[in-house]
Amino acid sequence: MSRRAELRERRHAEIIAAAAAMIADRGFHVTRLEDVGQVVGISGPGLYRYVSGKDDMLAQILVDISVRLVDGARAVMDRARTEEWEADRTLRELLSFHVEFAVTEPDRIRVQEREIGNLAPQQREKVRSLQRMYISMWVEALRRSNPDLTEDAARVRVQLAAGLINSSRHVVRWAGADAVRNEAMDMAFRAMDLPKEDDPDISDIARAALGGHPRSADESGEIGEDDGPEAS
Repeated sequence: MSRRAELRERRHAEIIAAAAAMIADRGFHVTRLEDVGQVVGISGPGLYRYVSGKDDMLAQILVDISVRLVDGARAVMDRARTEEWEADRTLRELLSFHVEFAVTEPDRIRVQEREIGNLAPQQREKVRSLQRMYISMWVEALRRSNPDLTEDAARVRVQLAAGLINSSRHVVRWAGADAVRNEAMDMAFRAMDLPKEDDPDISDIARAALGGHPRSADESGEIGEDDGPEAS
């Protein structure tokens, strides 16, 4: 990749991260392209070199998060097959990956949960298809770990566990990423009937899958939008 292309890609990632943060805070309908441009130091018209409009900006945010989740889960599943992992380890790695994503990118999680209905039908179906693909890998790993579960029972448990992990976005700003990360992993392991680890940690696979993307959470634990235990 040329230096120019690299800079353009980095700038594009900054725009999408800024847009995700603003939409998470204000909502899609209130967010303006001009406001996003001001945050990243680009004039409104200049943004059109990266996005064709607000709808495209939202689509890029939601397609990006979905693709990255699928790619990360696929990397875990591929390595599990290559290295012949035990079923429990595969499930742990998937949980580890999702916890790290939720803790470091709460803005995108919030946008995904709230704004998918504002996508154009074709883009919405693309995101939904990617989400189904992602969940299906969890279901496969869970049923290998717990063969007694039916497909439907495994899917219900996976959906609930993913929702539990995603809810970390409500507390990560005031509780701090490390505390939320450890607690979320512990709770997710229990939800999947996995033995508790004394010191759960994020695997190298999870970190590699998330590398190179701007993080939207303040890992210092400073008070942010959700400014205390009462926030919802």
